[in-house]
Formats: sequence, C-alpha cells, structure tokens
Amino acid sequence: MKKSLLALAVLGAFAGAASAQSSVTIYGSLDLAVTKGNGGTAPNDSANGPSKAWIEKQSNSSRLGFRGNEDLGGGLSAQFQIEHRFTPDDGVAANPFWAGRSYVQLSSATAGRVYLGRDYTPAFWPAVKSDPFGWDGVGQQGLTMWAGFTSSTSAVRTSNTVGYKSPSMSGLTGQLAVSLGEATAPRDTGFNLEYAAGPIYAGFGYEKLSKGPNPVVDGNSLVDFAFHYDLGMVKPIFFYSRAKLNAGTALPLTNKYLMLGALAPIGGGTLKASWGRLDIDDNAANNGTVTKFSIGYDYPLSKRTNVYADLGSGRKQQGNSAAGFTNNTAYALGVKHTF
Repeated sequence: MKKSLLALAVLGAFAGAASAQSSVTIYGSLDLAVTKGNGGTAPNDSANGPSKAWIEKQSNSSRLGFRGNEDLGGGLSAQFQIEHRFTPDDGVAANPFWAGRSYVQLSSATAGRVYLGRDYTPAFWPAVKSDPFGWDGVGQQGLTMWAGFTSSTSAVRTSNTVGYKSPSMSGLTGQLAVSLGEATAPRDTGFNLEYAAGPIYAGFGYEKLSKGPNPVVDGNSLVDFAFHYDLGMVKPIFFYSRAKLNAGTALPLTNKYLMLGALAPIGGGTLKASWGRLDIDDNAANNGTVTKFSIGYDYPLSKRTNVYADLGSGRKQQGNSAAGFTNNTAYALGVKHTF
C-alpha cells in the first residue's frame, strides 16, 4: 500500500512538471460604452463624427485570444498567439477573423525571440504606451499620432512579417521587423529602441515603405519619439512624430505631431489627460492643424472589471481660419471586463 502511494506521488510530481513545461491560455476582454457627440465636423479620432445620436460602442477593442508556450529546454521555448476581434454590441466578427495578432515564435532567454506572422509594428509601441487613453475610446489621440502614415497592410499591424525582439539589457530593448509585400503591397521595414527602468520610459521608432506596386508611397516613412517620467503623484508624458508622405512624387509632404499627456492616481482610480496637435503639410492653402484635448477617469471595481468616463474634443483649422469646421466633442460612459 505504501509503495503504491509512493508511486502515485512520484507520477503526480512528474505529471505536474510536464504540464508546467507546456501551457495554453484563453483570454479576452469585452468593453462597451454609451457615447454621445455634438455633431461637429472637425476630426476627432474614434468619436461619433457628425452624428448627434446616442451610440453604444466599444472603447477598447473587444477580443478573444489564445496563446501558448512550450519549454524546449536549454533556455529555448516556443510560443504562439492568435487573437480574434469583434464588436460585442452587435456580435459582428472582424475581417480578417484573427485581426489582432497571429504569429508563431521561437525564444531564447539570452538571445531574444524571432517571430513570423501578423503583429504590431515596432513604431507602434512608443505611440500606444504614450497615449494616456491607450488608443481606446473617444478620448484617445490614436491614429492622429501617426501623422497620416499607415503601414503596408493596416494602420498599426503588418501581415507576412518576420521580426526580432531582443531581451532586456538593463531596461533597454530593441525590435526589428520586415513585412514582405509579396508583390501586392510595399515592403514595410521598422525598428524601435525602448528603455524602461525605474520611473523612466523612453522610446524611439522608425518605419518605412519601399518596393511596392504604388510608386507614390515608395519611401513613405514615420519617426516617433516618447519620454515619460513617473513622479508618483503624476506621470508626465511627451510624444512627437513626423511622417513623410507621397514620397514618390515631386512634392512630398511632411506632417508633424506633438502630444503632451499625464496620468495621475486619484481616489483609487486613474485620471487621464492629453493634448495633441497635428500640423498638416499639403503644399497648398489646405495646410492646417488638428488639435484634440481629452480628459477621463478609470476606476477599477476589481482586478478584472473597471468603469470609465471619457471626453474628447477636436478642432481643425484650415489655413489661417477654422471656416468650414465646427468643434467636435464626444463623451463616453462605459465598463470593461477582462478574463
């Protein structure tokens, strides 16, 4: 009897070790808010446009994902991640179905990781980490931070990608990625450098399109830079980007974007605020500026559920006047649940 119990205990120990070497996690989030806009005509990223209707919609993109890890021994491991996106207010699935991330990778504890598939571009990370709203909801600065640049296959993700992410070296990491155009899109090449240690975060990103079927965008590029310093009672945030557009023409354009933001822990939640300005280069009288001010508050009800209230207000000035554009303001009250 004692030998049988001992054998079962040994087998159980081995089974536990084996299961710890390989794992698959199901995760996701659902986010919905009631939103209202004033119907203004100025740009206001992820607000309600010219509609004055009450609209129920997500702030953070709702998702269902699967990720897995297998320990290969010797400090090596393999991972995968696939992430589906959908809108929970109407149940409509995104197209493509795995519109989030879809990749497989090999990792080394000392040499970093190599991944293949669909993922965010390296230049995206300094931007999304700098928006106090995390590119979510009516308060986000969002794609305006891209200064008019788009990647080869979407706004911030690339498909058919081969990428490398370094391990952290005293807080410093680097990432390099190339999206293969496969004769239907331009090749998208980008890299970043990020430093995160103590109260400091600094990030630099670069992205460029080349060798595509459309010569107009051949050479389009993006440069962005971010710096944060956490003072404890408040974290000030600085972000700057510059996009070179229509590079394959005789009159290329250069757009510039600047954002100042802050995060502050208040009353058990987090106060969020940002101001951003996009300077539009159009080589003509259409030159102008787009500005946006946002303020919001997140309050966690638990580790998995939080409620929030956000407001974002956009303004556009064309040339030397704001004629033709009215300020666009929208607010949202919502709840987000993660699992």
